[in-house]
Amino acid sequence: MERYFLARVSAADVDPTRATQTDNIREHRWWSLPELRATRETVYPVGLADLIAAVAEGRTPKRPVVMT
Repeated sequence: MERYFLARVSAADVDPTRATQTDNIREHRWWSLPELRATRETVYPVGLADLIAAVAEGRTPKRPVVMT
């Protein structure tokens, strides 16, 4: 099981070289919500764009969301 957390940070605050487990980080990038919805790339967890949209609209889940 993987766990994801929402955090609001600036792009300058993200530095993969400071990650505690850098072994699988091949690249990183910022995605706008429209880019995330439109990509043909596989993005995990499935349904991430919908969850982000809900949170951006102020609909923050009261409990953790289990995504497949």
